[in-house]
Amino acid sequence: MIKIICIGKIKENYLKEAINEYTKRLCKYTKLEIIQLQDYDYDRQKIINEEGKNILSKIKDNDYVES
Repeated sequence: MIKIICIGKIKENYLKEAINEYTKRLCKYTKLEIIQLQDYDYDRQKIINEEGKNILSKIKDNDYVES
């Protein structure tokens, strides 16, 4: 399974179309999950901390992480 974690909603149509296309291509081989987390609009350090906590909460112990 491939999990893609992103901050904020994907708004651009070309990105949505690309996601749909690659989801179709990949579904033959593996599951694909796209997790969209809330973005924060205040102090930069708080943003980093909150988004980091959110991302880490979605990663399980046996997940492979590429940054």
